[in-house]
Amino acid sequence: MAVDFWKANDEVHDLMMELVANHHPDLALVVEEIVVVFREKAGKTGGRVVLGSPSKVSAKANAMADTEYKFMLEIAADQWEHNLTSKQREALLDSLLCACRCEEDPKSGEIKCTVAKPDIMAFRENIDRYGMWFPKDDDDVEDEDVSPVEDMFGADAK
Repeated sequence: MAVDFWKANDEVHDLMMELVANHHPDLALVVEEIVVVFREKAGKTGGRVVLGSPSKVSAKANAMADTEYKFMLEIAADQWEHNLTSKQREALLDSLLCACRCEEDPKSGEIKCTVAKPDIMAFRENIDRYGMWFPKDDDDVEDEDVSPVEDMFGADAK
């Protein structure tokens, strides 16, 4: 069974560009090369609904479409329309952008783009019991403010 895909409207692309401007300075040089597409129905992984996924756009896909995209943010349209609030929609787009990374090679000046794995993978029930118990990486900056996960799940997550 074929799944329908379509490019997001200007409102969604504008929100993505605003998120890049406010929170993702490493993507500023390629913001025009990020495309947001909707997938008709959410897929599942491990029995859980996949709200969206980031990916690099292959040279082959760019050649076939006559484009120069670096990243594609794929979003499940059924979830976006029926199950997510506007705040959750923004958070989903931001989460997908967090996975997109660009660095300039100091020698060649070329921009290298990659898709990163999430910093943490956790079970909600474990966080409910123990909070954000995970050790920080050595390069993480100590921050006494509320963590994004605590902000998402509430202060009771501790």
